[in-house]
Amino acid sequence: MRILLALSFCLLATLALADQSTDSTGDYAMDLGQIYGGVLAVKDMEDICSEAFPATENANEVAYEKWRKRFLPFLQEVEKHLSEMAWREAKGDSQRHTEFLNKMEQSFEGYKNGLRNQMVSDGQNAFRKQCELYPQYLKTDRTNLENFYAEQVNTMRRGQTKKQ
Repeated sequence: MRILLALSFCLLATLALADQSTDSTGDYAMDLGQIYGGVLAVKDMEDICSEAFPATENANEVAYEKWRKRFLPFLQEVEKHLSEMAWREAKGDSQRHTEFLNKMEQSFEGYKNGLRNQMVSDGQNAFRKQCELYPQYLKTDRTNLENFYAEQVNTMRRGQTKKQ
């Protein structure tokens, strides 16, 4: 349960910053949560923009799929670490594993609403512009999460070295 709390805390802390921090805590669960928060933010932005401005939906969906394809090996690596952490937390029990993953997803639900609030905070025109520029945003270095979160990725790849 500590891991779930750490991931939730990290996502909320990441959301609180206008520019997401690249500082690693050195803690496996916290750093993995920060990386995963970045992954969620990319998809959540696409969803938020498509809901608010349907005219951007097609271009943003295409851009997201291209981004996901471009970084698929890294995204799969992050998902593998999350699943392995869930298995460790569940101690090999498949029902507990499923419950852990469900609780983790529930803990992330508020993240999208917080991101939406952050995106609209500068007004409707700025929000619309962010959404219109989403495909270009996905081409920036900022969305290369493996590089942007390099320190956290190193922590993730070292693995969970002590019992959490």
